Amino acid sequence: MDAAGLGWRIYAAREGASNPSGDLPYGWAICPTFADCINTPEATNMVDSSKILTDAANGTLPNLSLVMPTQANSQHNNDSMAQGDNWIGSIVNAIEQSPQWTSTAIFITWDDCGCFYDHVPPPPGLGIRVPMLLVSPYAKAGYTDSATASFASILAYTEHAFSLAPLSTADANAYDYANAFDYTQQPLANAFYPIHTPISERERRWIKQHPPDPQDHT
Repeated sequence: MDAAGLGWRIYAAREGASNPSGDLPYGWAICPTFADCINTPEATNMVDSSKILTDAANGTLPNLSLVMPTQANSQHNNDSMAQGDNWIGSIVNAIEQSPQWTSTAIFITWDDCGCFYDHVPPPPGLGIRVPMLLVSPYAKAGYTDSATASFASILAYTEHAFSLAPLSTADANAYDYANAFDYTQQPLANAFYPIHTPISERERRWIKQHPPDPQDHT
């Protein structure tokens, strides 16, 4: 992205249960996991998760945005699923209301798996399926893409959209969700969903009594 003169930003929590020190977070934030990011100007490309809302409203989103949740919004075990849904909805809604919506594709996915039973055997080299939701004016409405994809497919889509060379054989050979988009269709209108699920006092109390296990968040 840098070599091509394209902007990118990582929106990641700077503090919280997953990062109590408030330093650059590890693990979830991707780039700051590596020294060649932490110890270079690339580290300035990471900002707090909440800034995605103002950047979307101001039409200042970069070419590539990577948005990571806080621990409480992450939908990991012992975290509130409803709170995570509310957070995802707020991000998607902010982008749909953005002046940049007409040229945007949103990929919503989860790391690893829920690790419950999956009745579909994974293809060779891949593991248990994870959800992937695509939101875009050019996404095929109500369409289920049955092509085999992986996390590398997000890289493949990004590289093809911006004419970038692949980083490895994984993304070079990955499916890029070509069947899920129709760039000739009438662009879909943005959808405003002001749905916010209240978190009950009972659920808040249960979560407080059952703090997340740090070993569960890899």
